[in-house]
Amino acid sequence: MTPQPRTDSHVASQLRIVDDETVDSPSSVVVLLSCYMTGSTEGRNLGIAGYSHDFVAKAFASLLTRYGDVRAVVDPRRNLQAEVDRVIAEGRRPLHFSVLPLQDVVLAERVATIAVPAWEFPDAPNEGFDGNPQNDWGATADRCDLVLVSGPFTEGALARTGTTTAIGIVPVPVDDSYFTVPDWKPGRCVTLECRGFIFGPAEDPRADGSEPVQGCVIPPTASGDRGFTTMGKRIERAVRAAIRGGLGECIGDSISRKFRRARERHRLRQLQRQKPKLTMTRLPYLHSDRIELSGIVYTSIFNPDDGRKNWSDLITGFLAALGDRDDVTLVIKLITQKPDSVRRVIEFYRGRDVRHRCRIVFICDFLSEAQLLDLATATTFYVQATKAEGNCLPLMNHLAAGRPGVSPDHSSVGDYFDAHSGFVVESHAEPSAWPHDRRLRQRTTWARIVWPSLRDQIQASYRMARESSSAYEQMSRSSRTRMRRWAGKEAVARALDRTVGRLLGGLAAGLGADTRAEQKPRSKNAA
Repeated sequence: MTPQPRTDSHVASQLRIVDDETVDSPSSVVVLLSCYMTGSTEGRNLGIAGYSHDFVAKAFASLLTRYGDVRAVVDPRRNLQAEVDRVIAEGRRPLHFSVLPLQDVVLAERVATIAVPAWEFPDAPNEGFDGNPQNDWGATADRCDLVLVSGPFTEGALARTGTTTAIGIVPVPVDDSYFTVPDWKPGRCVTLECRGFIFGPAEDPRADGSEPVQGCVIPPTASGDRGFTTMGKRIERAVRAAIRGGLGECIGDSISRKFRRARERHRLRQLQRQKPKLTMTRLPYLHSDRIELSGIVYTSIFNPDDGRKNWSDLITGFLAALGDRDDVTLVIKLITQKPDSVRRVIEFYRGRDVRHRCRIVFICDFLSEAQLLDLATATTFYVQATKAEGNCLPLMNHLAAGRPGVSPDHSSVGDYFDAHSGFVVESHAEPSAWPHDRRLRQRTTWARIVWPSLRDQIQASYRMARESSSAYEQMSRSSRTRMRRWAGKEAVARALDRTVGRLLGGLAAGLGADTRAEQKPRSKNAA
């Protein structure tokens, strides 16, 4: 039978993703939660590959306590099986909840595995490229007991691989605090206590930046593994070259895979030992330690090293749309700890040589949850020009806060965003490669933004906020209501009960990992 929610206070218990720390529960189930464990939720290693999966794991963790204790598994390739064995030795039932793409999911014995991949392309990988059989997502999904996806877009992509495993739709839950953000008011002024690089009519974007002035971002934290990684790659190349003409490429791929896993284990150990160091470095731009936001504010949050984010179109489209408006601010929150990445974005903006009356603010500091809520309070619209998204948590958060979007509706964004929640930017499919395919072969598509549509929709949103408060308030209410129904914690809890709860009921009836191949029903929409 499907377990019922216990109490609201239990469901909303605080998340703590740390090794060997559990949340008290009377249940006999222990949920083993795995993700990349980069430390990004605490401000470390922001922008590195896979960092966003930790935020998804954090969002789910408190809801998973409804089924039992939650234990985080650091470095599951090394530790998952031992954790499973320990739980069984305690006389309890383990359940593995893996917030990782399928090529990195770790499968252990004597435990049911729930995979929770995010995916942003209409075609899921269906071949074991780069020497990793798990890159065949359909085959890997078949080895899991359940796959949870955030919406119909990803469900369709995975179903087209031919997988026979059960697929459930469970959106990533939005934190309750965003639903309580006060409505946007044009006369409100919000002050953020953080550093920001501010450009506007008082600052000439063409000014000479050869002499550095006081300015700062968080630099990359030294990982200490550069020598290990470089030496490992050299040995790998030498071994592959030596065997290519003899034993064959397959053995070379196997050796490469072992080297990559060794480097990954070393990298994870280094990340887990790091503490968030806020050492500052200088960049050649004036900065302010306090940012006051008023008027009509557009916000965009992204990793500048993520090729999907298409920030060049965002900047040029915004300047073309509202560059002559002195009551407008664009806040660009960069998720990175690399000064060179910050410089690349700012220099692109300055290199356009566009004089403007609006303000452009670049924020590079790690923002606390309270500061992110303050930013949402100041925001009028969330804007993006992304080419593909597996979830887009910042957009979801702002919609929950009643801040409509200016965004394309492709990929997973289309699961929850349309003209009722904001201004839809046109886009068209263009060839692309899967991001983890080192061959970069064109096996799928992503979206090319229609730039005039981006410019026009930004202008249309401004006119609404400036000239029609009733229309803005109606769209704001619609955004908040629709997101609560889609990804509010109560809605997500029900979806979990229809999927995870059903799986646990089957396991309790004796359908364990040894028999799942015969017992797994195909569910087009288990949620």
